[in-house]
Amino acid sequence: MLPILGLAFFSLQMDRGNISNALTSTITEDLGITTNQINTGSSLLSAGIVLLEIPSNILLQRVGPQKWLSCQIIAWGLVATFQNFITNYGGYLATRLLLGLCEAGFIPGALYTMSTWYKKSESSLRISIFFLGNLVASATTSLIGAGILSMGNRYGVAGWRWLFIVEGAITIGVGILFILFLPPKVGNGSPLISFGRWSYFSRRESYILVRRVLLDDPAKTTNHLRISGADVWSTVRNPRILLHIVITLTSTVPVNAINTYGPSVIKSLGYGTVRANAMASVGSFIAAVVTVLLARICDATGRRAPSLLAAAAWSIIAFACLREAYQWSAGRKYVAVVFSMAMNSTVHILNVGWLTVNCRRPQERSVAMAMIIMGANAGGIAGSQVFRTQDAPLYQTAFTACLVLSAAVAVEIIVLSVWYLVSNRNLKKRGDTPIVTGKTEETPDGHQIELAKKWKWTW
Repeated sequence: MLPILGLAFFSLQMDRGNISNALTSTITEDLGITTNQINTGSSLLSAGIVLLEIPSNILLQRVGPQKWLSCQIIAWGLVATFQNFITNYGGYLATRLLLGLCEAGFIPGALYTMSTWYKKSESSLRISIFFLGNLVASATTSLIGAGILSMGNRYGVAGWRWLFIVEGAITIGVGILFILFLPPKVGNGSPLISFGRWSYFSRRESYILVRRVLLDDPAKTTNHLRISGADVWSTVRNPRILLHIVITLTSTVPVNAINTYGPSVIKSLGYGTVRANAMASVGSFIAAVVTVLLARICDATGRRAPSLLAAAAWSIIAFACLREAYQWSAGRKYVAVVFSMAMNSTVHILNVGWLTVNCRRPQERSVAMAMIIMGANAGGIAGSQVFRTQDAPLYQTAFTACLVLSAAVAVEIIVLSVWYLVSNRNLKKRGDTPIVTGKTEETPDGHQIELAKKWKWTW
């Protein structure tokens, strides 16, 4: 399941992030638009995702992840491919908005599906592995884009149009693989391609997969959920969850900004289009390694805040250096750009795992996952406006904004961790009453066990 979800995430990030590669081609000249108008299209894409995030997640609970997520991948793959036909600014805006609407709900839906398969102590590492699809896409999209753009105007088609054609076709292929090979749900390992004749797991393994998760967190359920308006409202107004959203929103603004314009900044240092796109991939490869390492530390220690603080501190140092890099040589400035991109979404990814383990009900977890991805895309809307045409070529204002936001993230993480620590202390004073579900489960040796669990906030 995890490799399949990661591959789908790869295609999602590839299709919405390839605009940074197209910017180094002739898209602005061919469509007669400016950098600021490109930013507007990026904002519309994020707005489309935010608009349908929660409705899409509610539909996933009713239809099932295998069917719903598969349809989404095919839909946005078709839109991504058809972007090559746009000829003006209106067409560009329409396709970016439609791409966002089709992608809405995929990430929280995948995250919720994963939460039904894994225990809390396994969540951070698995979530980071899932987000490797995002990070690897950020890295390899630059490499793939460099290769595709080198095709130039082959057969009279501009390089950026080939970019949309090839990468959209890849996504459609991923969607077909997703439909055929994704296991329907925990305990049912028979993918569509098996026609019910074989399963990824034996009957005993399926039993263990279900029971181990329920024993770890009795609130989890393997059946389709019914999410009511009251469930949505209680989650939306939960201040603890809202602070997680603020952390993600604040941290993704500089991430989206530097990811979109990183290749262009590198190109401005005197490198060619193909080389600039290839050089921009280095930061994302570093981010992939660092994110998995920090996630492993989170699961091993049972603590999330220290790893998030380390990632935030990295971003502060990187953007502080980049802000002063206008006085440096091209080589040193390139290193500063790479290090600013090397903490690519790490805070957000670790924050998703932090929120997941602190959700007390499956309905809350499902809505919270949609909310935190909405926060990330809201950050994308703001991030697409950080680098402005009038600020070129030094972008001092943009780098200053990224530095301030990174510092704000560190403060927010400290506040939330203190909140959890104080809450745990209050629970301990009250005796930490166990959560009893009223359910019993029969073990393989015939004994009945009660599914009960003491609650403790994870900081």
